[in-house]
Amino acid sequence: MPQDDFLKQLYQRRGGIKLGLGRVADAFPVIFEKNIQVYHVAGTNGKGTTVYALDHILRSNGLKTGRFVSPHLFRYNERIAVDGVDISDSQVREIYRYLEKKISSFEELSFFEITFLIAWKYFEINGCDRAVFEVGLGGRLDATNVIEGPKTDIITSIGLDHTHILGDTLEKIALEKLGIVKNGDAVLLGSSKDAAFDKWMAEIAVSKGANRVEDEKLPENIEFYGDFTSPEQEKNIKLALKAALLTEKNGLKIPGFGTLRLPARFEFIEPDIVADVAHNPPAIASLVETVKKRLGKVVVLYGAMKDKDITQVLDYIGEISDDIFVVSLEADNDRGAKAGDIIERASSAVSKKIRFCENDETTVREALSFARRNGMKLLVTGSFHTVEKFVNLMNARV
Repeated sequence: MPQDDFLKQLYQRRGGIKLGLGRVADAFPVIFEKNIQVYHVAGTNGKGTTVYALDHILRSNGLKTGRFVSPHLFRYNERIAVDGVDISDSQVREIYRYLEKKISSFEELSFFEITFLIAWKYFEINGCDRAVFEVGLGGRLDATNVIEGPKTDIITSIGLDHTHILGDTLEKIALEKLGIVKNGDAVLLGSSKDAAFDKWMAEIAVSKGANRVEDEKLPENIEFYGDFTSPEQEKNIKLALKAALLTEKNGLKIPGFGTLRLPARFEFIEPDIVADVAHNPPAIASLVETVKKRLGKVVVLYGAMKDKDITQVLDYIGEISDDIFVVSLEADNDRGAKAGDIIERASSAVSKKIRFCENDETTVREALSFARRNGMKLLVTGSFHTVEKFVNLMNARV
């Protein structure tokens, strides 16, 4: 089955984006055969960085790892990897067919649920020593939450995102994220600027059965260094290291992080093009501070999903750019914002800085050409889909 056909089948499945454990909770025991020590990563921002860092740390210590991330940037296969190598199309097809025959309720499972089940079975088949799972959305009702403890849980951050699904306060969102905590789990909580909120979260984790709750602060005898793009990135990598130190215990070797690749997390995909998948106000605010320190004024290519706070995001971007090129996103379930939607939601001050052309392909080309004519860096941001669209359009030009 060609990859495009496989993706088409998955995206069109009944269930779509639907939180709830009923369907996958019934299916998981049917295919489950082997216990794997799990690191379970939730949070509003920083999950991907933490997952990639954990995978790097564990592999550097000779452990065979499974890595599960969501969403992907360019190919479905990026979501599932063993020892840093993405699953192949043939392996996806083989496990998909196995699940289809094995699970009686297979037709009811959503895209994400099937992808999670493929990942687990693939990690079993490959004899992984450890598996690092990124929560898709929230935590309590996410498909990955059928994994039983004891395991190691990491909550990277709490911010207002997906409020129509997870709740409209930090406390409500925190309770959804903390829903991954099982009895006997070790829990790592990324610290915030509100000590009282952090204390409350730790108390909730303990009430759910956590046997240990820690933040990202490392022991004094641990040497940790690297050229990190932001305090948030450093915090998330420290969370990954602290989690491994607590769980592995026996002589964990601390690797260097110079070779750690974080796809589209302030990544220079060319010397004058930076890609970053920041997509909500907290993530964009952090990105803007990094750009101010490292790059100064930039040209921006921006696309967004409809449910994001586009007005606030554009206000932040306006601090680092006088030239904001906008594109439309065509995503699953019509969730992508059109360029016209973005323009309408821009504040009066920022709207003067927005540029667009007759179509997205022309806008992408003009954004890069404008940046290069003026000796500036181009920042591509706003969504995974924005980065994907930019790279695909640029590759199509070659």
